[in-house]
Amino acid sequence: MSTLSIVRLGHPALRAKSKIVAKSELKTKKFQRFLDDLAATCLKVNGAGIAAPQVGVNKRIIVVKVDPSNPHYPDRGDFPLTIVVNPKVTKRSRAVEEDWEGDLSSDIRGVVPRAKFCTVVGWNREGKPVRYNLIGFPARVFQHEIDHLDGVFLIDRIERKETLSETAEWERQFLGE
Repeated sequence: MSTLSIVRLGHPALRAKSKIVAKSELKTKKFQRFLDDLAATCLKVNGAGIAAPQVGVNKRIIVVKVDPSNPHYPDRGDFPLTIVVNPKVTKRSRAVEEDWEGDLSSDIRGVVPRAKFCTVVGWNREGKPVRYNLIGFPARVFQHEIDHLDGVFLIDRIERKETLSETAEWERQFLGE
């Protein structure tokens, strides 16, 4: 496994709609290696998730890993390393929760409203159907990563623009670092 280069805000892949992955493509060694590399990249940079467009590949793939030892997201619970191909949110709660979000493709943070609960369907890396009923932080991460697949960036979701912040300043103001 190797790590991939993360593209930065302004790269066209972050604003393009990603293509559906065909089952025939899913079964190739090259594609399986890409899934491993995408997961390794997420883990190396301590992300809670990553989407294929963040490494310049406009395919509908996300990786999620919530780890209580992650220094960026302490006390956010635990969600195992999960790869979802062609993920889709099929249900969202009307109840919304605001929380801070950041992104591996920028140094921007802000308060983003997201559904507290959602259901996501897709395929695992073998092409078998998967379904996740998510609540809290994992629901937020899945929604954030699926947004990337549609060319939506967190700044598009921020309603209270006064919360928009660069990460270093956010750390000073809100974490006291």
